[in-house]
Amino acid sequence: MSDPVPASVADSPGLIITYDEAFQYVQDWLNSFMHGDLKPWVETQQLNYSMVINLRNGRIPRPMPRLIRKIMADLGFDLQAKRVKQNDRFVAEFLLTDAQQIKIFRAQRPA
Repeated sequence: MSDPVPASVADSPGLIITYDEAFQYVQDWLNSFMHGDLKPWVETQQLNYSMVINLRNGRIPRPMPRLIRKIMADLGFDLQAKRVKQNDRFVAEFLLTDAQQIKIFRAQRPA
């Protein structure tokens, strides 16, 4: 799913972003586009337009950590994805590789 996570990063819970937090951040950002402006951005980023629209509208059939990671990278956040087991199922979780990025991410999230 991702590159190996250095132990020093993995041991820093303040650098962890849940899949739901990243999903909400990306969804909010995608919803900020004016009508007609999203498609050119998606084409520039070489993403699948219908998947991005489904992500924006919350109609994805399953978690899409790679797409979330790609969009977050385009927004300037260097994330490393990993799978963690929670209650007998695996979920995605992201690690920010820079403590400054977590401050920026948290500051930009609505309260």
